[in-house]
Amino acid sequence: MVKEAPAPINFTVFLTMFGEKLKGTDPEETILHAFKVFDTEGKGFVKADFIKEKLMTQADRFSEEEIKQMFAAFPPDVCGNLDYRNLCYVITHGEEKD
Repeated sequence: MVKEAPAPINFTVFLTMFGEKLKGTDPEETILHAFKVFDTEGKGFVKADFIKEKLMTQADRFSEEEIKQMFAAFPPDVCGNLDYRNLCYVITHGEEKD
């Protein structure tokens, strides 16, 4: 990362570069495919309670606080559905679609 720095590294440059590295997660299609496994009807959303249960009991388990943070940033709709397409877009692009 030091070699990639556009200028002497100060805190702002460090945060910008670190953010760019974190933003480089899995490709959007990979993340979408993971959610589509649970979206058997292909509607573009999954039940928030179902995702919460999976995230808290499988693999790298989320804490209750991490779940609260995720749902604060990406709240389910009034029916309890999580729009995973928008979530995946924001994860990979850093902003919501227009």
